[in-house]
Amino acid sequence: MSAFDEMVRPSLARIGAPGDGYATDRDLYWGSGFFIAPGWLLTCAHVVGKGGAAVCRGESAIRVSWQERTAAGTWEERSGAGTAELLAPRPETPESFRGPWPFPDLALVRVSGADDVRCLWLSDREPVARAPIGLYGWSVQTGELGIRHGTGELAGSDARALLLGGSLPIGGLSGGPVLDLRHGSVIGVIKGRRREEGVAVPVGALHELPDSREGPAVLHEVLRAHDLHHRRLLDDPSPYPDWTTLQAALPALAPPASGITADLRTRLYGHLAELPPPAGAGEIVHLVEEVKEQVRGERLLSLVLQNVRTWREGAGLLYGLRTLEPGGGGTLVDLDAVLLYAAKVVRRAVKERPGEVDPARLGAFTDWLGGQADGHRNWAVGEAVRGLLEGVDGQGGDGGRPAGPAAPPVVRPAATRTDVLVKVGRPMYDGRYPWSVQLIYDGLDVTPVDADDRGVRVEELAAALREPLAQALSQGDHGEHLAAVEVFLPRKLFDLPVDEWQLLPGAEAVAAMETDENEDEDEDDDGDVVDERSMPLGMRRTVVIRDVLRNDRPPAPEWRRRRRGVVGGPLAHEPLHGRAPADGHPAAVRSAGKYPYYGALSAMDDACVPVYCGPVGSGEGQAAMRDALMAGHSVVLWRRDRHDHDECKDFHRQAAHVLGMARNAEGLHGPVRDLRIRLYDPESARAQGLRGKLAVLFDPPDRPPYGTETMRPPPLAAPGG
Repeated sequence: MSAFDEMVRPSLARIGAPGDGYATDRDLYWGSGFFIAPGWLLTCAHVVGKGGAAVCRGESAIRVSWQERTAAGTWEERSGAGTAELLAPRPETPESFRGPWPFPDLALVRVSGADDVRCLWLSDREPVARAPIGLYGWSVQTGELGIRHGTGELAGSDARALLLGGSLPIGGLSGGPVLDLRHGSVIGVIKGRRREEGVAVPVGALHELPDSREGPAVLHEVLRAHDLHHRRLLDDPSPYPDWTTLQAALPALAPPASGITADLRTRLYGHLAELPPPAGAGEIVHLVEEVKEQVRGERLLSLVLQNVRTWREGAGLLYGLRTLEPGGGGTLVDLDAVLLYAAKVVRRAVKERPGEVDPARLGAFTDWLGGQADGHRNWAVGEAVRGLLEGVDGQGGDGGRPAGPAAPPVVRPAATRTDVLVKVGRPMYDGRYPWSVQLIYDGLDVTPVDADDRGVRVEELAAALREPLAQALSQGDHGEHLAAVEVFLPRKLFDLPVDEWQLLPGAEAVAAMETDENEDEDEDDDGDVVDERSMPLGMRRTVVIRDVLRNDRPPAPEWRRRRRGVVGGPLAHEPLHGRAPADGHPAAVRSAGKYPYYGALSAMDDACVPVYCGPVGSGEGQAAMRDALMAGHSVVLWRRDRHDHDECKDFHRQAAHVLGMARNAEGLHGPVRDLRIRLYDPESARAQGLRGKLAVLFDPPDRPPYGTETMRPPPLAAPGG
């Protein structure tokens, strides 16, 4: 067998119904899988799904069989009971998926008696087009059950799948690994074939597996065990080839010019696995961008949305990093970046989550990382790493390492603020509204997350935007920053309850909230946390409305002038329609002239905020809002729900209080969110004399600058990219 075959064989498993596992009856043998951590098997959901609903729910066991080499050099059969812990998507009924199983089509199975099994290395890099690949699995295609493998190349990818050329998967290989033969790492899980191509699920889709509140903790446990397993193998004299020893047989990687060796990566990931996990993708991505800017000396944001959830994946984003040189090229600085990144991760863990860091493991990590800095070829980077580590090992100093010459101060870039733009376009001929979700960095650079040019009905918008919004917010949240949501709408949709949208479907959100309430009553259970996805967006973060039509044009001078006025403050307020607050908006009032409110709105002071007690999607409210936008107002408050006119005096009173607390435009978000929290409970709101559903237009010009083109991710990299 080749070195690859030797490495894969003890990690490869077949899955089937309880029994001897060797029956050639296809009903008893279901497919393949492979171990990614001791006791944990990765496979396809449709393979596990052959066992029925009880198996998918983890209520019935499956049989998992694998081979182990004996001291005599022969292969011995082993087996254990498997339980499906995570599965995506999980079918609601046995009839849910009668056709091909939807993506991501992955399952994570806990296997008894497999604590000492050998595991494959999960890739920490994006798949590269035309990379040579190997397919592995068990099959009965030839009439006899046995291990099969083939070779090919990665033909490309679409939104969710890897497309495989060359040897096509045969029956039974589903759930087996796809190996990048240049690196010896798993880049995908074989799903099946589509026409004349093989199809696999990228390993990055593992992050779509958590389907319950316990799911993220389970996945973290598995990925942590994966990295610790491979670190232990470095000092294991076993005859099995493992990922790090295999690198010697791969001349393309020996030695890497950057200095990031397989040994260094394995030890680094093992140490990172000992730290508390990141709070979300945004925490990793922003740290990576900060390191890039520090190493390159210039800000150049990534154009690709990164679905990363572990510290190791952040390091993987830095491989191949080069300095920015005119005409391209540049010097490899990825080792500099990875060492700085690791030191920043350590520093952040100690600063933000000190109670979760084991002192002994932290000391081992800082000693190892300090040793790497001591021998690093770039003295300035080594000093920066030592500076970041100073005091974090609990010894109050540099751990006894010799001090070098005084280092120049490290220039740290200002923190990048990332928010989310949701754009709902004007309706098409069939009444559907196209939409897009984007990220905006520091108010300047925009990168796409998702879009639907065909559009959906207005009543379908909240459901259609739920998943892309969740993905975008996971990228934007980092450190102490919660990404704001800025929703661009046609004016007739300004009354949409965007601040009440949730990231969980309705039934799931209700269930999560009921669970949280029950847990609040149990004083002995303090280990669970509220599922924040079940909360209305506006209770937790800034949610504002912007005008999609006005932002399609160059900003008018009035708009810029009034924006400058509200930024400087102090904020004042006047009724949007020009009448006394107690008058409300009587139905008998009719607009006079084409622009009945424009004169009064133009005469307002630049720091004045128009306030309207009623919806603005139609009638007088819509006309008044149109005139406010024409007059250049960038901040407007209104009550978007229907109500009795005698409530308007109270609404104007609370709006005045919010504006007084805010002082200026940037100070508005906190008081608005506080009011929304109090208004969300109707009984509490009535007791405090609070009225209505508050909507906020917060529409600055040049955010992003007019004419800015949305950045597009590059195509799949060419060989060697």
